[in-house]
Amino acid sequence: MKTKEMLIAFALLTPIIFTNSSAFAQVKDPVLAEIRYDFAHVTDTNHRDKPKKEEMVLYIAKNSSLYKSQSLATKTEEALKQMKEFSSGNEGGHQMLAFSSPNLTNEEIYNFHQDKKMLLIDKVGLTAYSIPQQYPSIDWQISNETKEIGGYKCQKAIAAFRGRNYTAWFTAELPFPYGPWKLNGLPGLILQAEDDKKEVVFNYAGFDKKEEGLVNIELQKGITETTSADLARAKKVFEKNPGGNMLRNMPIPAGANVQTKMVFKDETGKEMTKEEMDAKMSMSNKMNGKPVFNNPLELSNK
Repeated sequence: MKTKEMLIAFALLTPIIFTNSSAFAQVKDPVLAEIRYDFAHVTDTNHRDKPKKEEMVLYIAKNSSLYKSQSLATKTEEALKQMKEFSSGNEGGHQMLAFSSPNLTNEEIYNFHQDKKMLLIDKVGLTAYSIPQQYPSIDWQISNETKEIGGYKCQKAIAAFRGRNYTAWFTAELPFPYGPWKLNGLPGLILQAEDDKKEVVFNYAGFDKKEEGLVNIELQKGITETTSADLARAKKVFEKNPGGNMLRNMPIPAGANVQTKMVFKDETGKEMTKEEMDAKMSMSNKMNGKPVFNNPLELSNK
């Protein structure tokens, strides 16, 4: 009987994001361009000098947009490369990789502008969940003030949104009503935005056109609709035994006559026993403590 091995590499930090090479289904709305933002968020007001930072990307299509972490995508590509290397030495094996992302955004925001619908997608292990969002209706006040960002002439707009006062700079040269995160609804693409306390900042980091059909936007199949509260509960249950939950939910091809073996490796590639992994993760949690998160992006629902 053939044994399938599953590679699990931990950097010993939480939370842990899981990925596999067939996570997303084919998509339909062709992406026309992507814009990257350097994102900074003061998540702990006791340490304003240490904001959360990462690169985000906004994919723009004719009827929709998708906002996600480019930093996480880069790390995922690295993980998939490791999986491919592992596969070459385990013919017929089934592999998945678990890696830590303590300061990266796992959520994705789908904006279906024409239908006035917005969805937040998150994952617990291998299961994707969707949480319908109240579609943003932002009362932007557009001024005559302009400046150049990335070679584009941009115009200033201000608005109160979800408990913060934002200043945004948009360009009519790119006539898309999208922007970073949930900021949208201007007569041009938002290239830069920040709140008046500079606790949430989106800085322009690049714009690239895409060959039509090369990248597309559509929701993957098999997403479970849920609520924020239920998702938080599911994450708590999963994190008590991530390896066991991962193993129980690992997809095995129908009719496959195989056993599944979990192979745990640390950030250096050294193989560990389950007990050694649990001990290291416990020690890491004690040393690092639970991060303080007292300043969410949304301070109100208006």
